[in-house]
Amino acid sequence: MKLQQLRFILAIAECDLNITQASQHLYTSQPGVSKQLRLLEDELGIEIFARNGKNLIGVTEKGKFILEKAAEIMKVVNEIKAYSNSLNLDKRPLPLHEFTEFAHA
Repeated sequence: MKLQQLRFILAIAECDLNITQASQHLYTSQPGVSKQLRLLEDELGIEIFARNGKNLIGVTEKGKFILEKAAEIMKVVNEIKAYSNSLNLDKRPLPLHEFTEFAHA
């Protein structure tokens, strides 16, 4: 599991399950996002998003847990980067990743 994969699944959820839109938001390719999603789901043995053919149609119950934890992890990563930035004012700041906290309905 990679931080990049967690960023990708959060972007997919934030972009209303539209992988193309998520890839544009992430400044990367749609096939790359799709591949990383598949790799993460395969590694975890959990389907994060429900599908109808190739289209994502919802978040699975197990996927809700994964997305909640991914949001928590990314929040901590941003806190670490912000702390580092505050201590290293003379250096180029580390970029913080935008995300909205995932809240399941």
